[in-house]
Amino acid sequence: MSDHYDAIVIGAGPAGLTASSRLAEMGLKVLTLDEQIRPGGQIYRNVDNASPANLEKMGEEYRKGLTLTERFRKSGAIYLNNSSVWNVEPQGRVCYSRDGVSERITANYIIIATGAMERPVPIPGWTLPGVMGAGAVNGLAKEAELSPAGKVVLAGSGPLLLLEASLLLEKGIEVEAILETTPQIPTPAILSDVPKALLGTGFLFKGLKMLRDIKKTGVPHYKGIKKLRAIGNGTLETVEAECGSEKISFKADMLLLHFGVIPETHIYRMLKCHMQWHEKYRYWQPVTDSWGRTNYEKIFASGDGTGVGGALAAEIKGELSALEVAHCLGIIPTYERDSLAASHRESLLKDSYPRPLIDAFFAFNPANFTFDDDTVLCRCENVTVGDIRTIISQGVTELNEVKAITRCGMGPCQGRMCGPVLGEIVAAELDARVPEAGLLTIRPPLKPIPLGELAAMDIVADGVDPANLFKNQSK
Repeated sequence: MSDHYDAIVIGAGPAGLTASSRLAEMGLKVLTLDEQIRPGGQIYRNVDNASPANLEKMGEEYRKGLTLTERFRKSGAIYLNNSSVWNVEPQGRVCYSRDGVSERITANYIIIATGAMERPVPIPGWTLPGVMGAGAVNGLAKEAELSPAGKVVLAGSGPLLLLEASLLLEKGIEVEAILETTPQIPTPAILSDVPKALLGTGFLFKGLKMLRDIKKTGVPHYKGIKKLRAIGNGTLETVEAECGSEKISFKADMLLLHFGVIPETHIYRMLKCHMQWHEKYRYWQPVTDSWGRTNYEKIFASGDGTGVGGALAAEIKGELSALEVAHCLGIIPTYERDSLAASHRESLLKDSYPRPLIDAFFAFNPANFTFDDDTVLCRCENVTVGDIRTIISQGVTELNEVKAITRCGMGPCQGRMCGPVLGEIVAAELDARVPEAGLLTIRPPLKPIPLGELAAMDIVADGVDPANLFKNQSK
């Protein structure tokens, strides 16, 4: 296999599939690196290997992924599954691990399409067996047609929480309750988003139908819940919360948590791409132009990793990034790039109409959570919220100092599970905005790899050799 490509695409979700397909269809040499077994990403996981029954259960939106994977397989793009990218350099070099072997390859351009992840929010008892992310359960349903057993409670916020609830109810799963942190009465601030949202009524009607279907089942559905906690002796037994002045409690074998999705930004932070804090949505995202270009000439960001917009928006962003890369490589002139992009930009605009209203309605509000001192924040290193508050009370004011002292964010997940809320807690304790608290530094390797695998890599004359990959990393 070659070690140099016109373009390397990292990720095979909606954005990665369309970007790879477009570039390969133009005759370019494209390599797509995917950590999963099959293309599709999280939203279209296992779609081209799903049984007819599962395709039907997952709905029309899921089946749309078949069009993307079919186009991708016909495009001529080279696909490497089970490939874990653990380092990317601005000069166009990528290191990845596959089947116990690490390789370094290069490209004229790199398109990063690693998508989004569920927003992790620690609650008391979230480390108990039986507590899972709703997205993980959805992934198991797509990958292996598995469903939860026993009594299930769903808690959190966001349209995907309600979607998962409706899917489970349709399968006949025993859903005990749906507990939303979403306010019972929306704030007047969302009214400004209503007129534009009415231009995208199709999406809104789907949501209303889903809510009606859930209501018909008679499952208890609470909004405005606070002080959510999982309780059990060795395993989950009960879910408790407060709704107004009422204390509610449900016996449960599983608690499925979901608090919306946020961009997966580790790879951009490792690269030291310019990042920006989105105050409304409370997440970090890389700074890009309308084509997905970052502050590095050879690095593009595409899909939900640049700001969560959903599957269709991610597809379109992948097309736009690919067109700009093709233009930079001299395959198409400016006028052709712009002509091909015009319809995609129009589709992206139309798709965005309901998004501000939905995002505002389900916005994450850290004020809804007390973050008790004895709650585990960093699962990898067993660091509690109280440990963080103690360090801050002693004069520490920056996230990476907190990390160095407590080891919060130093585990195998590199802060994926604790980092977002760590920023919120530090900022709250300092009475500051999250950007003032800083952003956790990410160093290679992005994912754990054996030292023997690193040592076995070929040393090359140009670039960084294996012995120096982790040297001179700034704080």
